Amino acid sequence: MENLETAKQIIWWKDLKLLTGIILVILSVIIGFFSKIYVVAKIYEPIAVITGLSVYALSWIMLFFGAFLLGWETVRLIQQRIRHHVQHTVETTYHHARELPKKSYHYTKELHKRGMEKIRKSMAK
Repeated sequence: MENLETAKQIIWWKDLKLLTGIILVILSVIIGFFSKIYVVAKIYEPIAVITGLSVYALSWIMLFFGAFLLGWETVRLIQQRIRHHVQHTVETTYHHARELPKKSYHYTKELHKRGMEKIRKSMAK
């Protein structure tokens, strides 16, 4: 069943886990930044410092949870992308290698015709 899931194309804006992970990571960075500013601005008020540090710790928890959600989805996305590019390269190489003997045969045949025409012209003079 897992092969069927990875065979489907992953569309990142429709994948709920991936989108949730991205949103959590971005929110945690924003919340962490503003909580650091809050702690520095209210450094002489102990309650504000404790509140700011607890919000900062919460932002780290959100970051780890978002990275966990984002991690496996992103790995699947990257693996699928690599698999797609490798498959495309293999198919292109196969078709090129398949056509190469035909092209070289016709090219050699054309060279032979030109050479034979030159010989005929030189013998006809």
